[in-house]
Amino acid sequence: MRILQMESEAKNSGYKPWSFDERVYFEDTDCGGIVYYANYLKFCERARTEWLRSSGVSQQDMLEKGEGFVVTRIAGHYRASARLDDLITVTCVPVRLRGVSLNIAQRIYNQRGETLFEFECRLAFMDMKAIKPKAIPPLMQAYIKQWIPSDPEKFGAII
Repeated sequence: MRILQMESEAKNSGYKPWSFDERVYFEDTDCGGIVYYANYLKFCERARTEWLRSSGVSQQDMLEKGEGFVVTRIAGHYRASARLDDLITVTCVPVRLRGVSLNIAQRIYNQRGETLFEFECRLAFMDMKAIKPKAIPPLMQAYIKQWIPSDPEKFGAII
């Protein structure tokens, strides 16, 4: 199981990915109780938002300042299906930080530790009024850097 491999790698490197637990509700599934494919992206989005929120960064505050992150690239790999009532865990591992962009690798696991979805996205920090990339603020960069593992390739850089 991939989660056990990641946990072993994390333990060996002293790194623990940030994680967020969610329950799968009926609204997330098709009529057979299987999570609809696009909802994995929503689970990842929610986890990224909560990861930022845990640093004190509010999406609302950023929008009021006319700045924020936008997704510029995604790559995903579906491994298995989540089902109605599953308790899923979504991890967030920043794997690359540049002046105006950030790559985050994410994984979704079920309560049995099975890998369901592997995902990576590239985010650009934007001046929303000018619709142009903007440097990620220093305090936000400092928060992100503390989460970047010393060996990010072990956490699955896809893009």
